[in-house]
Amino acid sequence: MGTTRNKLSCGLCGQPFGAQHEQHGRGSMAGAGKRVEYVVIELRGALAYYQATADHSRTGKTVAAGLAEELGIDLADLPGCRYTCWETPAEHGVIESGFELA
Repeated sequence: MGTTRNKLSCGLCGQPFGAQHEQHGRGSMAGAGKRVEYVVIELRGALAYYQATADHSRTGKTVAAGLAEELGIDLADLPGCRYTCWETPAEHGVIESGFELA
């Protein structure tokens, strides 16, 4: 398992798991995280599809109404909207918080 584990990297910063990026919550994550800017590229049904402005390969989707509420805007204003959020690495992915219009 040692060699497989060394090949794994953090989904947020890309660094190998180590003292600051210990899997399954055993390591110290205090202060880890960063603010990331996204743009909503389209609404499809109840979902908003977004893309990181600094790395276009980072895309995702979320419930459009929830994102609009977090940003304090109307659902119709989401397409093309730029926003930032704080991303913190977690045991099974990334926790997003602190949504703000960019």
